[in-house]
Amino acid sequence: MLNDLVEFCNQQGLPMDFSSAGALHMAVYFCSGMLQDQAQFRHYALNVPLYTHFTSPIRRFADVLVHRLLAAALGYREPPDVEPDALQKQADHCNDRRMASNRVQELSTSLFFAILVKESGPLESEAMVLGVLNQAFDVLVLRYGVQKRIYCNALPLRSHHFQKMGKKPELTLVWEPEDVEQEPVQQVITIFSLVEVVLQAEAPALKYGAILKRPGTGKLSV
Repeated sequence: MLNDLVEFCNQQGLPMDFSSAGALHMAVYFCSGMLQDQAQFRHYALNVPLYTHFTSPIRRFADVLVHRLLAAALGYREPPDVEPDALQKQADHCNDRRMASNRVQELSTSLFFAILVKESGPLESEAMVLGVLNQAFDVLVLRYGVQKRIYCNALPLRSHHFQKMGKKPELTLVWEPEDVEQEPVQQVITIFSLVEVVLQAEAPALKYGAILKRPGTGKLSV
């Protein structure tokens, strides 16, 4: 998979060296007594051998556990009567709650942006193509920092064709002419293509979608 990414970047004119790249995983809480290899304790992003949360016991239960263990290590209290497997279950629960909190934050941001689109839209912006599929493509709306998927069957197209040029996916859109005297308009969608889109509210409550503008006219493709 990494070799495919290297080849794709080269085809885009972006030569990169991934030889020292590492996969970034979200840091998680764990009980050190459950792991034999201390190399697994290392925090990758911070590049430190040992790291834990400590400073917010009023809002993170993991910090409370660390405070209790530190107090026991300094002789201020008896060590907690907790087996490693029970402590690991508590750590797993803290991880689950933290991921749920992050997810709620993301959904809250999306919800309030949908309200903005509904009350102030439609909103126009340039967008960059991030992914190309055989029936759709994903864009990053540059002005607002949101990602949306645009489907071919929602566009007034005469036809569309998907192909791969090496590792580079390419979607060719053939737009229906606006009147009988005009020729169909062809548009090629590839990774990093810049397109014009409009964000507008959809019928379901607090939903919004991205509409691709017809190339060369500035009109909505509805």
